[in-house]
Amino acid sequence: MNNRIKQILCISAFVFLVLASGACKRKNEAKERVQAEREKWEASLPDSLKAVERQSDSIKAELQALNNSFDAMVHTFEYVDNPREVEGYYIAGAWKGIYPLKKTGLVARITKNEKLELIAALAGGGHFDRLRVEGNGQTAETSVVRHDQALNYRMEGLNTVCFSDSAATACAKLIAENNGSDIKIIYLEGDRQTGALSYPKQDQSTMMSTWNLYEVASRISRDERMIPMLAKKGAIISQKIESLKK
Repeated sequence: MNNRIKQILCISAFVFLVLASGACKRKNEAKERVQAEREKWEASLPDSLKAVERQSDSIKAELQALNNSFDAMVHTFEYVDNPREVEGYYIAGAWKGIYPLKKTGLVARITKNEKLELIAALAGGGHFDRLRVEGNGQTAETSVVRHDQALNYRMEGLNTVCFSDSAATACAKLIAENNGSDIKIIYLEGDRQTGALSYPKQDQSTMMSTWNLYEVASRISRDERMIPMLAKKGAIISQKIESLKK
C-alpha cells in the first residue's frame, strides 16, 4: 500500500472518529435535555394539582350559584310531562295557556335534557318548513324541517313545526337579545315566503325569560360534566406524585 493510500485511510479514520464523537456528544446532550425536561415536569406536578383543585372549587361554587339562579327563575315556568311526548319539558307560564298553538305564533320550551325547542305555527292553510327571524338589522334562520307528520305536521288548516337544533337556538337568542325591538318572523317553504308575524313584545319578553333559563341550565350541565373530569385528572396527578416519592 503506497503512502498516498495510507494517508487517505488515516484521514478517513480521523474524520469518522470526529463524526462519531460529535454524534455521541449530541446524543448525550439530547438525553440530558430530555432528563431535564422530565425533572422540570415532575417538579411542576404539585402546582398542577393545586391548579386543578382551585379550578374544581371554582366550578363547584359557580354550580351552586347557577342552581340558585335556576331555582329562582324556574318558578315562573311549568313542567309538562305528557306521556304522548318523548320527554318532559319546561314552558313559561305565560305560554302555558296558548300551547299547543292554535293560531299563527311562536313559542319555545326547554326539554328535560336541557335542549331548547322552537315551536312555530302558521294558520290559514299556508305551509312552511323553516323560519327566518329579523330584528335590529340582524337575521337568523332555522334549519329545514320537512313535512313528516312528527316534527312538521298539518291539521285543520294549521301547520305546526318543531325546530330543535343549534340554528333554532340562534333564532331564540336573537329574539332574546333584541327584546323590545321590532322583530319579524318569516315563514318559508323552500325559498318562498308563505307567512309573516310581527312578534308581539309580550312574547319577546317571554322568549327572553326562556332563553335565560336555557342558558343557566346549559351552564349547569357543563359544570356537572367538568367536576368528575377534574376529579379524575387530580387523582392521576396525585398518583404520579406518590409514585415519585417511592
